[in-house]
Amino acid sequence: MSTAPALDYPAAAPRPVPAAPQDRWDRLRFDACAAETPPGVAEEDHAPRLVWSNGRTAERPDPAEWAGVIVRASAETLLGMRPAAQLSRWLDPAVWTALNRRATLGVQIAGRPRRPRAVAVRRVHPCEVTDGVWECSVVLDDGTRVRAAAVRLEDHRGRWRATAVRIG
Repeated sequence: MSTAPALDYPAAAPRPVPAAPQDRWDRLRFDACAAETPPGVAEEDHAPRLVWSNGRTAERPDPAEWAGVIVRASAETLLGMRPAAQLSRWLDPAVWTALNRRATLGVQIAGRPRRPRAVAVRRVHPCEVTDGVWECSVVLDDGTRVRAAAVRLEDHRGRWRATAVRIG
């Protein structure tokens, strides 16, 4: 047995833990849904309407076509190509607020595009949930990627209003 003192070697420096690769921020990824009205709470929208129709009834447009228009306009808004105010009458106020906030954030982070990419709707798959409520899945080409989108349309005073929009 040796009586020599043990040498204390300095501890090795801790190795940095490799960070998980961060995904780039995707300015087109969006998900918003309108808050549901609690049962028993009356909305102003359900009050009877007094409208002079001159004997004609206006029919709502095709929900598939309307869903494509709303998703395309939402994507253009998120890319900074269209003002969010243009969508205010087609979207539920909660959905519009979320879209406007996300679009403003996108412009602050990435700026407005110098050469905007053409956004095109490839295909729309509509599905009637109940009378006056449709859910549509939309295939959207933003010029860089082909994306899936979904929109829920509800009858609001004789026209379609999007109460949920999701772009992946």
